[in-house]
Amino acid sequence: MTDTIAIEGLEFGTLSRVDVRSTAIELFTAGSGAPLLFLHGMDGLEGASALMAELAKSFTVYAASHPGFGGSGQLEGADRVDDLGYFTLDLMDQLGLGSPAIVGTSFGGWLAAEMLTKEPGRASQLILIPPLGIKTADRREHYVADIFMMPRKELGERMQVGAQGPLQNIMALPEAPLRRAMRNDEALSHFGWTPYMCNPKLAHRLHRISCPTLVLWGAEDAIVMPRYRDLYARAL
Repeated sequence: MTDTIAIEGLEFGTLSRVDVRSTAIELFTAGSGAPLLFLHGMDGLEGASALMAELAKSFTVYAASHPGFGGSGQLEGADRVDDLGYFTLDLMDQLGLGSPAIVGTSFGGWLAAEMLTKEPGRASQLILIPPLGIKTADRREHYVADIFMMPRKELGERMQVGAQGPLQNIMALPEAPLRRAMRNDEALSHFGWTPYMCNPKLAHRLHRISCPTLVLWGAEDAIVMPRYRDLYARAL
């Protein structure tokens, strides 16, 4: 089923609904060229609109709202990103995506890593910007800021979404985007509350990722520390 675009910033593509294992999933497609699977971060599809617009200039972009996020339904029995990994592989099968390029941002980078430790051959190349998923702290040393304890305004500033970003002005949003933002928050908490934004076993599995991999980090990243980047690269 194809819908009229109702997400601000995503007017350059098509929004549709697909049913995967009895779960209704919101799917955004745009562009032309070789297939690329985009896995969004904590701020959903709308938070990645500018990046997807650039990717759509060179690729056919497929981007689904993860189960529980945006306009996608809940995945029954899923409480770990590990579960989402298997589900997203099923989504790829349904879409006929054999080994596309895969781009994952933050939470989506974690999801990409979970998927490709299970089926390493499912990506031709992998871009992680900047990924989460390995241990975020060691004793008293924290490698990732605690976004759940952070005021929304501060989180918006750290994510560099600007003064008018949805993370800072959420109460001024119309009802539809407000509901989407609240669903994104709820889903992120569901999958990332404890252990905090990580799978403690993932670092020991990352060596299984066999495709060419590029890890990107903002030079002034205010959420993920440089030490975390080094640990991730070493694990890969």
